[in-house]
Amino acid sequence: MKGERPKEECEPPAFSVRAMTAAADLEAVQAIESENPSPWTAGQLASELEQEGGWQFVAEVGASGLVCGFICGRSCVGEGELLKIAVALEYRQQGVATQLVEYTLCYLAEQGVDRCFLELRASNLPAFALYERFGFRRVGLRKNYYASPPEDAILMEKTILVDA
Repeated sequence: MKGERPKEECEPPAFSVRAMTAAADLEAVQAIESENPSPWTAGQLASELEQEGGWQFVAEVGASGLVCGFICGRSCVGEGELLKIAVALEYRQQGVATQLVEYTLCYLAEQGVDRCFLELRASNLPAFALYERFGFRRVGLRKNYYASPPEDAILMEKTILVDA
């Protein structure tokens, strides 16, 4: 009918993003991380919550509270580094990573961060495409950076426009 909005505009987002908390989220985050090559340990993930300048966010499915993805990094002196992003296998290709990156870039802009860096496996073409959509550009290559399995790392950078 004329004047009706498309259905997708009326529905709330399928995923929401919030700050990660140790007690509530670490078990789910570790389970998601274990699905990836060279996963961080539970101790490494827990220590990120205590890092000065660190930031960690989780994505949840609707209002269920089910954690389906996470992102973490650190900021210092106007620069940020995205260290880890992961989405549970069953929720990939549904926009979770997009929402996590978008939320993080807004957070960094609010914190006055001017630039954000990241590195990723050269074979991770879906992640490369995601970062390019957000304006990250390739700035370097680290040969044989990853050990298990051996692989090059692509370095990327994005200038974040901070509101004056």
